[in-house]
Amino acid sequence: MSTIFITGTDTGVGKTTVTSCLSAFLSLKKHLNVGVMKPFESGLSKRDKDLLPWDAICLREASGSNDDLDDISPYTFESPLAPEVAASLEHIQIDMDIVDRIYNKIKNRHDVVIIEGAGGVLVPIKKDYFYADLIKNWEAPAIIVSRLGLGTINHTLLTNNFLQSKGIKVLGVILNNNDGTGDLAAQTNPEILKRYLDVPLLGIFPYVEGLLKEGMDRELLATIFEGNIDTEKLII
Repeated sequence: MSTIFITGTDTGVGKTTVTSCLSAFLSLKKHLNVGVMKPFESGLSKRDKDLLPWDAICLREASGSNDDLDDISPYTFESPLAPEVAASLEHIQIDMDIVDRIYNKIKNRHDVVIIEGAGGVLVPIKKDYFYADLIKNWEAPAIIVSRLGLGTINHTLLTNNFLQSKGIKVLGVILNNNDGTGDLAAQTNPEILKRYLDVPLLGIFPYVEGLLKEGMDRELLATIFEGNIDTEKLII
């Protein structure tokens, strides 16, 4: 059984979109039984007066999983903050033993588990425990999602080098054109990153408005992923 951890260089880089599309691709195009997790989700979305873990909902729908949302996202927070900070403000004690047990339960149910992080690899989950520690402990190879535009060279190289320094396998980098930019930085960044990365640049994910929504088109998600990402490098 395999696990892939989708991390990012920052918040808002498109991790949920990429994770959803990868999950749909593996489910529909590779015919795998796909499990998903977003172990910690901050900044719950308001839907009909209820606060819901929208990222976890998107992952479950895209993957075709029927796991409970409480398993997909064991800890949810109203505050849009790092888990350690949000948990402190909301008087919640994070128990990593619980998260580990849920992860192993999901892993045993599925052919592959796709896990989405929050923010970057040094976002603190609890005191002295960061996302990089979680990835390391679960022995999960990582995909880095980065912005296509200005600033991505530094952030991408730093993230890749840090993960590898921790002994974490990096499957590659996906550049996400999350704002539809076509400026000079967006045009030149891919070639520069290819020059300096020692892992594959897997592709550029295109800007598609309104891709994740209620009743999303799973086939469309899978097709977009397959058409823009070098998927052969992701079968582990």
